[in-house]
Amino acid sequence: MRHIYRITLPLIGLVACSAVQAATMRCDHGIIATGAIMAEVLEQCGEPDSRQHTPRHIDPDGYPAEGSVTVDHWIYGPSNGMVRELRFIDGRLVDIESTRR
Repeated sequence: MRHIYRITLPLIGLVACSAVQAATMRCDHGIIATGAIMAEVLEQCGEPDSRQHTPRHIDPDGYPAEGSVTVDHWIYGPSNGMVRELRFIDGRLVDIESTRR
């Protein structure tokens, strides 16, 4: 019975580790992954087909509100029926979603 645990536990660990991999996207000049900054994405993928920028909230005193962030949404495509939506928080890529259209 101990032999089963020696094999099973490491396999469970491998499966759990593979679930936390970063999302990636292939571009003309390389592959980008979550965690990249906007300049890296522009260098690898070029200009997006559309951009939306939401600035951080400014309080009445003219300072950024505590906990507020800038959010950018970039869309690439459709290319061969695939649209890729990228979301950046404070200039860092946090999400890549790919959908067929």
